[in-house]
Amino acid sequence: MLTGLNLLVQAQELTSPESRELSFNNLDSLLTFAGKNSTVLKTNQQQVILAKYEKIAAITNVINLHNQVAFTLIDNKQLPINYVPAEMFGGPIGSYRGLILGQQYASNFSITPQIDIINPAAWAKVKSATIGQELTNNNNLINKKSLFESIAACFYNITSLQEQIELTKQNLLSTDTLLIIVKNKYFLGLVRQQDVNDAMANKLTLDDKLKQLQVTLEQQYNSLKILIDIPQSENLTITNKFSYDQQFSADLNVNADLRYKSSQLETESAKADLKYNRLSHLPVVSMFYSYSYYQNSKNHFFDENVNASKWLNASYIGVKLTFCFPDLNKMIYTSKSKINYTISRINQEHSKFQNDISNRQLQLDYEKAYSQFITSQQVSLLKDQNYKLAFDQYSQSILSFDKLLMAFNEMLVSHLNYSSALAGLLYSKTIIDLNNNIK
Repeated sequence: MLTGLNLLVQAQELTSPESRELSFNNLDSLLTFAGKNSTVLKTNQQQVILAKYEKIAAITNVINLHNQVAFTLIDNKQLPINYVPAEMFGGPIGSYRGLILGQQYASNFSITPQIDIINPAAWAKVKSATIGQELTNNNNLINKKSLFESIAACFYNITSLQEQIELTKQNLLSTDTLLIIVKNKYFLGLVRQQDVNDAMANKLTLDDKLKQLQVTLEQQYNSLKILIDIPQSENLTITNKFSYDQQFSADLNVNADLRYKSSQLETESAKADLKYNRLSHLPVVSMFYSYSYYQNSKNHFFDENVNASKWLNASYIGVKLTFCFPDLNKMIYTSKSKINYTISRINQEHSKFQNDISNRQLQLDYEKAYSQFITSQQVSLLKDQNYKLAFDQYSQSILSFDKLLMAFNEMLVSHLNYSSALAGLLYSKTIIDLNNNIK
């Protein structure tokens, strides 16, 4: 049996008030349905949107526009005392006189925009966000391929199990025939009680085998429902039938590179992060502007005479250079990012070798699966012939019953192995197709 799981096309949906009936007759139809309904793929779409917004935020942060608008109302309950030279009022030289200056009520409306015109670190952050967006897209493709591989394994497992169940049911009829023959011979005194017991035990064993296959089939259906997000209450049916006419594809090459591309992007991301940390030590040049209206009055804000005082305005424009003194934390982050970049380069080199070997491994898996398929086909034909010969020999009392049962069980096992080998062959070919097509 296959151990992996994942794929999709043409689904028939029959809805009723109680539940929905889903039927798929090929792998493409199943994958198409999964592409529209899978939670994994829906989550991937949201991650793409998040990466897009992160890039937009990084681009916006290059200019880092601040446009503060403020309106203030101040009620000076007690104005401060200011000291001025007393000689201004005819007092002695060197003495001071305390005065209370200002109005009790002050209003101010101001607009103070600021924009960065040179911000090297922010520019580097845009590059990092762009790489992050590409990395998200690539990782989503990896997740999609993994999901489809799992769905394909379930699909072929289910198809193979359904065929094995039919084979087992057919052979159960044969066990009934054998049991009748043995009992008749026993009544004639031609065979022992042990032969009757063996025939009955063989029937019970095969009946249990059928039940086990049916349970396993239900488990595979449940696994498939989880993968394509179908509720347990809904009915799912795979109606695909195997074609045993399979030809070997000698030119079935594998050119998958998603994981290697992911390692490349991770290296570029680490490099961009290093550049960002280095540039964060540089100063930022900003341009700012201020425009404001203000009013000082002795009248309360809501007094009808408040407008007696004139509104005045003031404005200014300037350039600001902002920089930090050497920061130990920034220096540590820069050193760490340098090490991370070195590690990512090493991992990229390893990923290249791993990618080439994995591609070759998929080809070998296909060659191995085809060899097993051909061998199981030949063995099945031989075991069929052996059982027919053994049955004829037993009917003529030439062969013992235990030898006949052995031939029968070997024939059944060869048929089941033949079906399983075909499922393995189709699965290995599908994996290669997925790796070549999902990019």
